[in-house]
Order: sequence, then structure tokens, then C-alpha cells
Amino acid sequence: MAGTSTMAPWSDLPSDLLGLVIARLPFPADRARFRAVCRAWHSALRRHVAAPPQLPWIVLPEGTFVTVSDGGVHRMAFPESNTVCIGSTDGWLALHRTDNDDDDSVDGARTTKTRHTFLLHNPFTGATVPLAELGDILDDDFFEEFRVCKVIIRSHPNGGGHLVAVMTNHWDCPLILCQPGKGIWTPDSCTMPFVRVVDIAFFADKLYLITKAEDLFAVDLADDKDGKPTVTSVERIIRQPRSPDGVIDAFRWSDDEDDDDGDAQDNDGDASTNDHDESLNQEGDSENDSEIEPVGDDGIDDVGHQWQYLTGEDLIWKTTKYELEGDDYAVNGSWHLLESSGRLLMVRRECLIAAFVKDADHTRSVDVSKADMDAGTWVPVTGGGLGGQAIFLSELFNKSMPAPAHGEVLEDTMYFVDTPDVWDLKSGTRRPFTRSIGFFDLDRTWVFPPELIV
Repeated sequence: MAGTSTMAPWSDLPSDLLGLVIARLPFPADRARFRAVCRAWHSALRRHVAAPPQLPWIVLPEGTFVTVSDGGVHRMAFPESNTVCIGSTDGWLALHRTDNDDDDSVDGARTTKTRHTFLLHNPFTGATVPLAELGDILDDDFFEEFRVCKVIIRSHPNGGGHLVAVMTNHWDCPLILCQPGKGIWTPDSCTMPFVRVVDIAFFADKLYLITKAEDLFAVDLADDKDGKPTVTSVERIIRQPRSPDGVIDAFRWSDDEDDDDGDAQDNDGDASTNDHDESLNQEGDSENDSEIEPVGDDGIDDVGHQWQYLTGEDLIWKTTKYELEGDDYAVNGSWHLLESSGRLLMVRRECLIAAFVKDADHTRSVDVSKADMDAGTWVPVTGGGLGGQAIFLSELFNKSMPAPAHGEVLEDTMYFVDTPDVWDLKSGTRRPFTRSIGFFDLDRTWVFPPELIV
């Protein structure tokens, strides 16, 4: 009678094989279960915890997670059905859920209305935070013509939960500040500079805004007596010079609605950079009230087709530059704000989008500048200049992180979610990034798994 073979116990799995398993368990709950199997697996987790950090994950809107390190595609259900991702910050996702509700009209006919709800979700811990306040503004009427462009999250400085900043392309609510459970703040309709903002970022204790003209504004944040977020002042930190003949650079369009002839000089005729200390507030209390007064459609400068008309009355603010180049390509230009090593950086990026050629989308140019808050100017970052950092860029979330001496994250390199390339900031050139995940899509974002828990 032939002998029967016995399976080796799970505790005898080789260490290198266990390491491969650990690398695919970023979720704390899964790592806790792994650790509890036996003493050998617990020890293996400790041995592999010091491994260099891998690349972050890419999140597609419908909830697919792509582990860029190995090209793995994972479907992890959001906590609610009919939900898409509209933003992220570190390990948090901002989610938007839609539900169709039947409603009885006055004449007895049944109509369908879409209900919109929002929440924060951490896929690594399972934590969720309802954002019920956003549903009062971002309703069915809003989503008929407009969209949420960005949602970023910051831990409240007073330890009171999260502060959420939402950027939209609607002139009535271009910026929404939300303190979950407390309330929201929005500027008055068509208030400058909010209606011209193309990106936002938390830096230090302020929220910073950038326009297509590359003007930089600092927003002072506070809470009222009920804990509701509010804005105490808006200060222009950087004012970029305008072209004296009114012709705007192809990658920098004017945001001066109060200058009909395109000359963006100050009232005294000096196209200065000295008004970076100009302080603005919601009531229009400033040396130049026209900077923040609500403006009508006729007062909005349309140089470079910044505003796109949807109907006879509706218009949206385009947060990227989009131009056709020949019959087969389009150029998409974008501006990005992010913090890196205690500095506020602006990244300008142009990418070429191919209409018919697969995997031909690529980054064409990248420029990085740092904000000199005292001088009120942008200073180009050349020759790398990131101090060993790597930048991860997307329309929804940007992040800078240290690049270790070993591992997959390369220093002075910029990673993108939408094109199969990376940008080497030292040489100023791009190189292929083989872990492509398909077509050009601005709605992807980064999410950063937490460190391994042992």
C-alpha cells in the first residue's frame, strides 16, 4: 500500500513567500488576522515591516484599487452602494452616493429625483464620517450641469475631527468648507478670487488657492462659536505680472475681471508685485473692492475661453487648459498646489492626449516653482531641488513624500495617475513607466496605505 503524503504545516511556509503575502495586506484588519495565525507568521510580519515603502495605490472612481507596485487590480466595496470616489487625502477617500427617490407631484404623477449624500471613508481602517451638510448645496440641481472638482481633508487643528475643503466649477459655490456635524461656509456668489481658483491645498494653518494667472491667495480659517468653519480674511500672496498688451501667455490666462482692456496694472499704473500683502475679506473690505465684489457674467474676462457656456445662462469655470493640436491630439494643461518639505510648491504640467493611438498619452512638460511668501513671487525649482522627495500628482490629490535610498519610490521624480510615464526633475525629461492602467482619466486619485502594523 502506497504511503500517503502529508501537507507541510502553514507555519513552515518560507519567509520569502510570507513576505509576498504581507506585501499584499495593507489593511490593518488583514494584518491582524495574519499575525494571529501562529508565532512564525507573527515573526515574519516583524521581519518585513522595515521594508521600504512601496508606491501608493491608484483609486478609480467606481472603487477599483490598483497596487502600482505589481499592477494588481483589487475591487474593494465602498461602504455604500451607487458610490463613486470624488477626492482623497492620504488614506482617506471622499465618496459621493446617489439614490433615486420617487416623488408624488401635485397632479399625482410620479417623478424621480436623485438624492445625493457624501461621506469620508478610510479603506484601511474601515472608518466613515458622514458629510450630511454637503447634501444641502450639492443637490440634484447642482449636478445637472456642474461637478465637484476636488475634495481635500485636513485634521482639525483643535482636534475636533476633520475640516473638508470642496472645490467646484459653479460660481455660486466655488469653494465649500465643511466641518462634519457643525456646518459649512461658502463665499458669496461670484466672489473673487474664489470663482477663478484652479487648485487648492492646505499648508501650515491656512488654505491656499491658485488661479490660472498663477496668483496665490492665503485663506485664514477659523471656527465660529458653534464650531462652524468660517473665513476671517483672504490675502493675496503672489500677483503675477500681466502682459502689457493684454495678450495672455498660452499657459497663464488672466483673472483680472476689473480691467476691460486687458491691462492688469494697479490703480497707480504699476504692474507690481507689492500687493502680496493686500488683505481681502468677505465683506469687500480692501484697498481695491473690485477684487472681491460679486461680478456678473458681463464682467468676467473670457480670455482664453476660461468660461464654457452650457446653456443660454449657465457657464462653468474650466480648471484646466484644453486645446486641440492637429486632428489626432489634444493638450491638457493643469496647475497643482502641494506642500513639500515645508514649502508650498506650484506644478505646471502639460500632457498630450492621443485620440486614436493606444498608450500614446504622455507628459510633455513639467515646471515646478516654490512660493516665496516674503517676496511675493514664484521661484523656479531647478536641478531636482526636491531634497530627496518624490511627488505624486493627480487632479484630485497631490502629495510629496520622502524617497528612500532603496525601494520603488525614486527621489526627485514625479508620478502621475493618468499617463504611463514619470518625470525626472533632475534631467527635466520623462521616461516610461511600465505599470500603465489604461486610458487617460482625470478622475483617478492616489491613496496612501498606512505603515505596516506589527
